[in-house]
Amino acid sequence: MAQALFRNVAREWWEKFMLRGSAEHAYYSWRRLEVDVMPDLGHKALNKIDAPMILAILRRIEARGTIEGAHKVNGHISQIMRYGIACGLIFSNPARDLTWALTPKSPKPRPAITDPREVGKLMAAIERMRPGVKRCAMKLLALTFVRSGELRQAEWSEISLDTAAWRIPAAKMKIHRPHIVSLSRQALEVLRELRDLNRSERWLFPAMRLHGELRPMTGDVFRNTLQGLGYSKKVMCPHGFRAMAATLLSEQGWQSEVIERQLAHADRNQVRAAYQRSELLADRRTMMQSWADFLDQLRLNSQHPIASANVTISVN
Repeated sequence: MAQALFRNVAREWWEKFMLRGSAEHAYYSWRRLEVDVMPDLGHKALNKIDAPMILAILRRIEARGTIEGAHKVNGHISQIMRYGIACGLIFSNPARDLTWALTPKSPKPRPAITDPREVGKLMAAIERMRPGVKRCAMKLLALTFVRSGELRQAEWSEISLDTAAWRIPAAKMKIHRPHIVSLSRQALEVLRELRDLNRSERWLFPAMRLHGELRPMTGDVFRNTLQGLGYSKKVMCPHGFRAMAATLLSEQGWQSEVIERQLAHADRNQVRAAYQRSELLADRRTMMQSWADFLDQLRLNSQHPIASANVTISVN
């Protein structure tokens, strides 16, 4: 390392650690540093940076109303400083205790539609969208109820139409373990439609160009699409499809272990987690097909509301 300037150390840390995971996450992490941190700290030697300098940056971010953003930036700076300590460049981390000086993050419940009649209306609204990539994305989000980031970063190499399975690698998962999504007949139909629309051999949903390369579409697409359909962020959000599925599947009698495993929630019990990976896949496959059929029934009953109260999912 030629000089122990913050920018040089930060870049080395970023290349060593951030690029090992999601490329999109790495891009936005560096973007935050470039916009908010580098103008003040980029040219400074690491051992000349103190807590008040960092706090001034974080306060400026907070003033924009982005409390979570301030915490994320502080986390990045702290990791860079810890990397500097490991490399023998500095002896202490000035960002370590700054969390206590920041406005606490207030977790807000993510809005979700869980009333079956309203779910049917939502699915009908998605179906009425103009055929295209965005409609395919919204359908798959509802059918698979994965995290929106996992869907946006999906690659064709992870999808097997023959075995009706989507295998998400550990690097893309919040729990850092590979995850299997069984694909219903409806999901396979959407994927075949998407394949005909696609202009990328890699990404299912290419949109953003980074250094001349096609990248996945951004998270704003789902939020903006929902708002375009008439659903404000106080009513429904992209993450809400997960709560929607979890609530209705539970009400229909599906075992919580099956639902939790399909949601890819972390299980601290390693023995039970191993059992779920190996033994619950057949149950999950059945559940995913029933869920897709259920959404179809709700959508049709929202257009022809006859006996809609009798809609159920069959539980084997």
